[in-house]
Amino acid sequence: MQEFDTPFWSWYIIILTVVSIAGTALFLMSQRTRRLAPGEKAQEMEHKWDGDLVELNNPLPSWWVNLFWITMIFSVVYLVLYPGLGSFKGVLGWTSFGEYDAEVQEAKAKYDPVFNQFMGQPIEQVAASGEAREMGQRLFYTYCAQCHGTDAAGAAGFPNLVDKDWLYGGDAESIKASIANGRMGVMPALGAALGEEGTRQVANYVLSLSGANHDAGMAAAGKTHFDTNCAACHGADAKGMAAMGAPNLTDKTWLYGGSEKAIIESVTKGRNGVMPAQLQALGEAKVHLLTAYVYGLGGGMAKATGPAPAAAPEAAAPASAPDVAKLYFDSGKADLSADASSALQGIIDFATANADSRIAISGFHDATGRAAANAELAKNRAKAVREALKAAGISEDRIEMRKPEMTEGGGDPAEARRVEVSLL
Repeated sequence: MQEFDTPFWSWYIIILTVVSIAGTALFLMSQRTRRLAPGEKAQEMEHKWDGDLVELNNPLPSWWVNLFWITMIFSVVYLVLYPGLGSFKGVLGWTSFGEYDAEVQEAKAKYDPVFNQFMGQPIEQVAASGEAREMGQRLFYTYCAQCHGTDAAGAAGFPNLVDKDWLYGGDAESIKASIANGRMGVMPALGAALGEEGTRQVANYVLSLSGANHDAGMAAAGKTHFDTNCAACHGADAKGMAAMGAPNLTDKTWLYGGSEKAIIESVTKGRNGVMPAQLQALGEAKVHLLTAYVYGLGGGMAKATGPAPAAAPEAAAPASAPDVAKLYFDSGKADLSADASSALQGIIDFATANADSRIAISGFHDATGRAAANAELAKNRAKAVREALKAAGISEDRIEMRKPEMTEGGGDPAEARRVEVSLL
């Protein structure tokens, strides 16, 4: 409980409360009257209306008086046990902060093991887990959808998280840093420095960079202003700098709008985009799950490893991969195990090196359980593999989901619980 600035206000509240209760009790006692004897009529008061309506001085009903006393006694007991009299904390020492902390600790004991089970796994592997995606989605709806939307497609001033355009980098580590530590994107106001005409010239030059409609004469004049005032952040080629959160101006992705009016407003007034830090509020485990969910939405990228020798890509690229990779699942589960992820890696490596290749996925189940539930489980296993491929950078348009004529694998149940991944 926050203490009062001086003892005066605490005593002021205590005295006022005690006097009010005592005064109410005295007033109630003063209104008590004897019961009317049998046949005795109540005293008529002086108030009369229309000659027939008369106010009588009847005793107060006993049930009403008793309820009033019970209420007053309850208030006294409450003020002794709980805070309410100035800075007096009550004999039980109860506080709302203590109650909140107790509830938080109870929730942590119950749910932390659920969240922590994914902490030791790489983001890419967590993104491929159906259970983790469901948990991450619920976290996203609770903490992120207010700005980015439930579909994560963003809005004006709030980035789209399902494309491959990233202000601060789309690899797992960069996404996690954005969620955990937050981001502060600042575009300084340049209207005063450029003037109205110079601002329009810069806006038209920026429009020309992405092939949008523009005034060629103004764009030519705007390039000089851009090189002087903007290239330090956006780069001489205007393709942006992820380290500074400066966007690429040569594509058709716009955070605040790509019209001349919107660009002029950005240049004139500047922009201040804030992504709040979530680590302290959510904890490491929830941030890990959120990162995996965002990474798996479709825009996550593999971490850049820097330039390699010219011969390295050809030497490292696999010449072939197994025509069919079989990924096995636990009974009743649709999550990729470490062995299944390892079996899928050959397909991923080949598909990454051969951009024209396509992949087909088919899910199977064993004979135990209900047929409808098993068919759904086979489909979810195939979806989990698809998400793992997408998380590895394989575009969805290269992946084909094929439902086999018989989804029941037959034979050994362990062999039946599988997904077959084929190169086309």
